[in-house]
Amino acid sequence: MESSDNDNITSTSYSSSLLPNHTAFMKACATGDHTTLKSLLNSTPDPTTRRLLSAQQDTTSGKSPLILAATHGHFDICETLLHEGAPWNALDRFGKCAGNYATEGECWEVVNLLVEYATSAELILGASIRLGMKEDLDRQKVVTTEMEDTINNPDQMSKCQKTDDDASSNGKTTEDDDADTSNVPVSHQPCTKPDYLTQSNVRYNAANTLLLDNDDDAVMMEWERPLMEAHASFLAGNALNASSNSNEEGGSDVKGGKRVLNIGFGLGIIDTAMQSYNPSLHVIIEAHPTVYNKMIVDGWDKKKNVRICFGRWQDELPKLLEEGVMFDGIFYDTYGEHFTDLEDFHELMAKVLDKPNGIYSFL
Repeated sequence: MESSDNDNITSTSYSSSLLPNHTAFMKACATGDHTTLKSLLNSTPDPTTRRLLSAQQDTTSGKSPLILAATHGHFDICETLLHEGAPWNALDRFGKCAGNYATEGECWEVVNLLVEYATSAELILGASIRLGMKEDLDRQKVVTTEMEDTINNPDQMSKCQKTDDDASSNGKTTEDDDADTSNVPVSHQPCTKPDYLTQSNVRYNAANTLLLDNDDDAVMMEWERPLMEAHASFLAGNALNASSNSNEEGGSDVKGGKRVLNIGFGLGIIDTAMQSYNPSLHVIIEAHPTVYNKMIVDGWDKKKNVRICFGRWQDELPKLLEEGVMFDGIFYDTYGEHFTDLEDFHELMAKVLDKPNGIYSFL
């Protein structure tokens, strides 16, 4: 595979790294020299330095070792880098990640590896967060029990009052304690980016291939297109076999197309793919004002059988359930939410997915 103009691996001297062997390491990733890569890693015994070496991005181009390896389809090197802690979603100066380059180069084995790793990472994160939230809840239950015991025990109440007096004499107030408990770490908040829906600088690039948030993190990227199209083929395809052909209660009266629901519009990739299958009902739930306005500008509200629900799925899906709307295919791909939100979604989704032929998927 030929190198692109911005990735001349034979002549590039990767710039401004304080890490030893960084240039040699980057070239090994780009050329597929797994032996040299392993040798450089083995000569770096400190775990932190190894992780940094695997993640260090070139300060000029922003390319990471994983991006270079993925660009040229070096599966074994990509696997090693991910194992060493290389971030799968790091972006270069062109706003692209390893998945973008692997997709452009049709390196599907690498694409599948990145998707599998990203999914596992999100599942582990969700489990960790859920455990942390459970521990917090258990601690809160203990505090509540102690407070109830104190209220029911006058002697304990007097001891508690003395403790408060001592704290006040040291310049610390109960208001300070309240302030401390209000600073909940982001990992224990209801979503990874709790302010996303109020962010004012969420934006599309000029080519409409990238959607970024306030922090320049990618909400959706063009490299996801093959995955989205594959999902759409299962969710909206094979329309003649869809359960929407029935006239049972809650079923569609329109023959030939499935009833589909998508949570999270983003770049509109999967919705565009679903439209190619002529769905009899196409509901899109989108919560961010910028994305919603883009949908209106692009005329999605005028497309045949399309219904846009502007709001959070937590608010909009119960309304659809109350209306008795059922779906043959449902897709979930939101941004900034935890795996715990996905579990909550599953409870509602099961109530609007038509049985037994309905299909659900998520990314």
